[in-house]
Amino acid sequence: MSSSVQPQQRELELQSVLNSKTFTKTPNLARLLQYVCNKTFEGQAGDLKEYNIGVEALGRPPEFDPTSSSIVRVEFFRLREKLKKYYETEGRNDAIAIILEPGSYAPQFVPTPEVQMEVAHQSPVLLPASSEPPPEVGAEGSQLAIAPMHPGALVEPASALPGRAHQFGGVGLPVSLIAIILLGLGGAVVAWKTGYLKHEATPTVSSEAVTPTPVVSAAPGQEVRILAGYSKSHYIDRFGRVWDGDQYFKGGTTTSIARQFIARTLDPGLFQSYRSGDFSYDIPRKPGVYELHLYFAETFFGPGTINGGGESSRIFSVNLNGKPLLPNFDLIRDAGANNTADVQVFKDVKPASDGYIHLEFRRFRDEPLVTAIEIVPGIPGKTIPVRIVAQDNSYTDHSGQVWSPDSYFRGGLSVVHKGPVQTTADPDLYDGERFGNFDYAIPVDKGKYAVKLHFAETYFGPASPGGGGVGSRVFDIYSNGVALLRNFDISKDAGGPNRALVKIFHGLQPNAQGKLIISFVPVENYACINAIEVTEE
Repeated sequence: MSSSVQPQQRELELQSVLNSKTFTKTPNLARLLQYVCNKTFEGQAGDLKEYNIGVEALGRPPEFDPTSSSIVRVEFFRLREKLKKYYETEGRNDAIAIILEPGSYAPQFVPTPEVQMEVAHQSPVLLPASSEPPPEVGAEGSQLAIAPMHPGALVEPASALPGRAHQFGGVGLPVSLIAIILLGLGGAVVAWKTGYLKHEATPTVSSEAVTPTPVVSAAPGQEVRILAGYSKSHYIDRFGRVWDGDQYFKGGTTTSIARQFIARTLDPGLFQSYRSGDFSYDIPRKPGVYELHLYFAETFFGPGTINGGGESSRIFSVNLNGKPLLPNFDLIRDAGANNTADVQVFKDVKPASDGYIHLEFRRFRDEPLVTAIEIVPGIPGKTIPVRIVAQDNSYTDHSGQVWSPDSYFRGGLSVVHKGPVQTTADPDLYDGERFGNFDYAIPVDKGKYAVKLHFAETYFGPASPGGGGVGSRVFDIYSNGVALLRNFDISKDAGGPNRALVKIFHGLQPNAQGKLIISFVPVENYACINAIEVTEE
C-alpha cells in the first residue's frame, strides 16, 4: 500500500477519528489508537510491543506478562473492528484512513482508494485458542480475564463472583482485590479507613428523576497537561487524556519513584515523578479564562517511610503570576496522609500580560514539589462540573456528558452488576457500585455547590440476588462531617429496587483544604453509590 501521506495529514486524520461519534463513545479504544499513532509520529513504532502497550496504554502493572494474558491482542481486535465501522460510516468520505493490519501494532495511513479494498478484506486477528473476540456490552466493554492491578492482588474471573453475595458476609468467600481491565467487566476492590473533616453548612436536599445538566465543552487544543519530572514525551492516563513530558520549567531537580500504591486514585502514574527544589513554570497561553489543577503526593515523608516525619515535614508556597496561591502548603496536612493523591483546583486563572501563566514554588520547610500541572479552558466565575461514575472506565451518557472513572475515593469496595435499572435514560450509569464504609474527597475551588448522588438498589429486593427489600440496606451520608441524610434507604425512597434515584444537596462548601468530603456510613449492611455529580451554583 502507498505511504505517501504527509505528517500533517496523518495528525489531522487521527484527530478526525478521535472526535467522531464512533470513538467518543469508546474512550478507551480512542486512547489506545492515540497511543500507537503518537508512537508512530515520534518515530518509535519499533517500541510497539505487547508488553509496552499493555503497561503504557492499557494500565497493566509492571509485572504484566503478555504470554499469559491476551488483553493486548483482544483490544487490538476490537480497535480494528471499530476502525472498520468508522470508515464504513462517518469516515467513508475521508481522503486518507488509518489501517491496523493483523499481526502488526503500527498504524498505516493510506489514501482512501487503497483503503476501501483493504477494509473490506481485512482478515481477523488470530487469538490464542482459549480466547474469543469479546462481545460488545453497551457502548463498549467485554467479558475478559482480569489481571491484578497491584502486586499480590487476588484474582477471580468475573464469572466466579456469585452475584454480590460476598459483599454481605457470605460464609467462606474471601473478599479479593480485583482489578478490572480497561474494557472489561468486574470490580476493583480496594479498602481503606474512613475519616471526616468538619465543615459548617446548611445543606438542603431534594429528590428528582435523572436529568443531566448541560454539557460543558473545553475549546479544542487549549488544554495543557504536564507530568512534572517525566522524561518521556507523552503519557496517556486511565481517563484517555494525553499528558506531555516535563516542560516550561526553570530550576529544580526531577525524581521518579518506583510504581506503588497511591490512595484516592486509580492512576498512580500521575504521581510517580515530580519536580522539586527551587523552581518555576512559565506556561504560554492565549488570552482567556482557564482552570488550573495542581497535583501532589507526599511519598518521601510520613508514617511507614524510611524518612519518617509527617505533618510539617514539608511546607512550601505556590505563587500564581506573582501573587500567593497556596501559602504555607503542607502536603500531608492537606491530603490527610502520605502516599495519597491530592489535587488543588483554581478557577478564573488568566495569563499575565506577557502571555504566560507563571507558577513559582517557594521553600519554607524542606523542598517544594509538584507531580503534575493541568490547565484547561474554564467557565468564568465557576468551577468546571465534576462527574464520577463508580466504574473503572469512563462513561458517556445519552446527552453526551462524559463521566470520569471512579476517583478521589478512600475505602469501600467496587463491584459491577448489570441490572434492569428503570426510570432513567442511562441505565448503564448504574452498572458499577462502590459499597462499604467509604468517602470521596472531591477537589473544588471556593464557592457553593450542588451535589447530585445517583443510586439504584440492585442487590436487595424480592427478585434480586440479596432478597429482602425495604430496610435491608440503610446508611447515613455526610458532607465534611455534616449530616445530609440519616437512615437512608434507597428502595424505600425510590419506590422499589432497580429504580434510579437522585438525591440533590444544595449550598455545600468545600473545607479549608478545598475538598468536598462526601462520606457514606453504614447503618444496616453497607452504604453504596453509583455516580456523583458536583456543579457550582
